[in-house]
Amino acid sequence: MAGWQYFNAPHDYVQADTMLLLTDGSVLVHDGNDRTGQGKGGPDWYRLTPDEAGHYHTGRWSGPLTMATGRLDFASGVLADGRVYVVGGEYATGFEDDTCALGEIFDPGAGPHGIWSPMDKPSPDYDFVAGDCSSMVLADGRVLFAANPYTSRTAIWNPVADPHWVEAGLDSAGAQTKVGVNNEETWTLLRSGNVLTVQITGATDARNAEQYVPSIDRWVSAGHTTHDLVVGAIEGFDSDEIGPAILLPSGKVIAIGGTGRTEIYTPNPDPEQPGTWTAGPHMPADVDNPYSPAGFLTALDAPAVLLPGGKVICVGGATRAETDKNAGVSYWSGPTEFLVYDPTSRAGTLQRLAKQPRNRDHDTWYASLLLLPNGHVLYSCRQQTLAEYTPDAADLNPQASWRPRISTCPTRLARGHTATITGVRFNGMSQANSYGDDCQSPTNFPLVRLTRGSGTVKYLRTFGLSSMGVATGSMEVTTEVQVPADLPTGRWTLAVVANGITSPTKEIQIV
Repeated sequence: MAGWQYFNAPHDYVQADTMLLLTDGSVLVHDGNDRTGQGKGGPDWYRLTPDEAGHYHTGRWSGPLTMATGRLDFASGVLADGRVYVVGGEYATGFEDDTCALGEIFDPGAGPHGIWSPMDKPSPDYDFVAGDCSSMVLADGRVLFAANPYTSRTAIWNPVADPHWVEAGLDSAGAQTKVGVNNEETWTLLRSGNVLTVQITGATDARNAEQYVPSIDRWVSAGHTTHDLVVGAIEGFDSDEIGPAILLPSGKVIAIGGTGRTEIYTPNPDPEQPGTWTAGPHMPADVDNPYSPAGFLTALDAPAVLLPGGKVICVGGATRAETDKNAGVSYWSGPTEFLVYDPTSRAGTLQRLAKQPRNRDHDTWYASLLLLPNGHVLYSCRQQTLAEYTPDAADLNPQASWRPRISTCPTRLARGHTATITGVRFNGMSQANSYGDDCQSPTNFPLVRLTRGSGTVKYLRTFGLSSMGVATGSMEVTTEVQVPADLPTGRWTLAVVANGITSPTKEIQIV
């Protein structure tokens, strides 16, 4: 039965913030509390490892794992080799807002629990990649970054080859092909390998969308939405906010507007041509609220997550005015309400999640959602308490054609050594999580899960992925697997998991 289970961060001062699933099934959780009162964000992360039954709410914490720079609202992602990067920070210790351009790399296999080290990022040539910049790991393992704030420049970082950094999206004359300004954009990886975004500012048409095409290194049109998704200004306050956008198993995208409207994007079969947009269901009504741009609950910065069965959980809230310590007024969505999008439904309104979490009396931008390997959803909101949501059985049941399938796997795995596993749909049907420029936590990579006996669960670290795409279909994908030296020997059942969806199993022997 669906419901929430609550548990605490490792210390009472920790404000659980951005969460990243690692390739060994553990979760890296950022502490947003800098404990100085400056609101710049903390340098510490903690690692949550599931228990012997594969549960996270009763898992084990380790850390702190400390970065050099405390930060909030930054670019992040998981690389093909299993490492994690963070770049920038809208708020960062020692920097004026939106000026931090520093990057750091977390190696989960170094030391007892992982180690952070500086990223090789040329300064000042690429200091335009800064602040709460968006990022996207491309199918070939390179990373696309937005310049921020208020320019249309983009850059690509190659973590394994020289040149490590190049400016992206330039035409033959060296001019940037992106039209819209990057600030506050939500980026979504498509099946084609393109990166889709709805423009926030800088275009002559407020409903304009663009896509980056890696094969030609250009930004091109992605058509126009039928309704406004971006909230430009409220009562004279420049909002310039939008919600998340999730790639669905159908290959379409649901873009959730800051306005409370949604739009469904259908890509063109030709990746260089615009797709089409149609109106989707809107959020529930926000009755008699003069601040609501369209009369609905809004998502002025907010997360969403794709469940294994194909539904999407998102959040919205009533638009409300808030006054800061300097008497400045801004507008945000809150308290947070959890909503559900069902691609098979013709309802014109998103439905409220039947069971709401108890810790939601905050704005939507505080919330982060992460799809776990067991198909559950981890929820943080910059509080000490986290929650794990167990969906209904039907929402955990994917279509058979979405499941990963193992093609080759050794029947004997030696402790302390690596092995190669190949198969199809190892990258899942989607990146599964979306927020936007402030929090990126994709899960489009394979996890290797071992089970035996009465339910003992172990995850093996994967790395060296041959693809970081999504919905790769019949294309064979390869991953390396690290077998721990202390893993108990004997007979185990092995499965590959992607987006919380489990492959048919293989019987193997640990020796």
